[in-house]
Amino acid sequence: MKILITGMNKNQCVKDFYLSQQLQVVPSHYSLIRCLEDMGYEVEQRHVELGEDISHYDEVIVYIHSIQAFCQFLWSGLYAVSQRPNCILAFDDWQFNSIYTTIGSYSKQLKENNEKTYRQYLFDLWQGKETPEEVKKYHQQYIEACDIIESKNNRLLISAFAGGDLGLLNLDWDPDKCYQYNPNPYHLNRTKENNWGTGETALSMFFDSEEKVLEWNFASLVQNKTRKWLNEQNPEDWSWPINYFGSKRGEFKSERKTEGEMCEVFSKQWGCLMPGYFHSGSGWWRARPLQVADAGSIIIGDKDEMMVYYKDESIASLRAEDIEAMDVTQLHDTAKMQRDALYDNHPLDKNVEQEELRRVLEA
Repeated sequence: MKILITGMNKNQCVKDFYLSQQLQVVPSHYSLIRCLEDMGYEVEQRHVELGEDISHYDEVIVYIHSIQAFCQFLWSGLYAVSQRPNCILAFDDWQFNSIYTTIGSYSKQLKENNEKTYRQYLFDLWQGKETPEEVKKYHQQYIEACDIIESKNNRLLISAFAGGDLGLLNLDWDPDKCYQYNPNPYHLNRTKENNWGTGETALSMFFDSEEKVLEWNFASLVQNKTRKWLNEQNPEDWSWPINYFGSKRGEFKSERKTEGEMCEVFSKQWGCLMPGYFHSGSGWWRARPLQVADAGSIIIGDKDEMMVYYKDESIASLRAEDIEAMDVTQLHDTAKMQRDALYDNHPLDKNVEQEELRRVLEA
């Protein structure tokens, strides 16, 4: 059986595109592809050419993205949806509301033949081989695709830890058509053993509990949502310094590291701060909980989200002040408790991920 995975930007349309990116953050579809291949499917990840016949694929999975962002294959993704109205839709970004807003706005522009529909900005991004005149030939198909996406009647594939409340994602989607899978079993899980995901023999020194420093790292981009979460933790009262990473500008402008380099940072600093979002408790998948656990460090985040990971009130309720009051032995024990709880509740069982994907494919 053949499965096509496609979408609206390069990350969604080019297999292992993360290798060409500055920060090399591995997306969830890395795991999706490898799991499906292990299940015996022939999988392609690529953009769809306008006018192409994709009826011979047994399933088509289309990732949706914000039209305001870097959509190099916007019209390609919409065309794919129009040709496979029963396709599986998917997201690799938790900012669903803004994505839907741009889809709705673009749908309106298409139907009104607004001049912004084919504005130069979109053609500047466009990396399909079709000329502007050829792109415009499929105007009606783009309208049909937007209608399909906005109807929310398709199967929806969500990367999430089991046990969360998907309703908290505010998708307004029929729960019976939402399918969750945890990518971790087939994901590129960066550890010291694989030299932080390079596949090479570990070259850098792994810092054990005696060598870790009493510091926090904050690797999420510092913007209004994450800053609000951090301020609510009252960091001015903490004794450990906070190391910021990834912010390009402003007050928190800081060093940018690749995902592999950040995993090494996790191994050197005892505490990792992970901000909560409006969907905390949904189980929306993030690679960081496992990365920090494998680094032997401690993660602090939103309690509702932590409960999905650990299913343990005492671990999920930990605050920065609790961690800073611990000695090295207690820190080591706490890190081990988090890791054990995460692995107990979300084991790296490939059979589980296969079964999760089998449900959506057979629906």
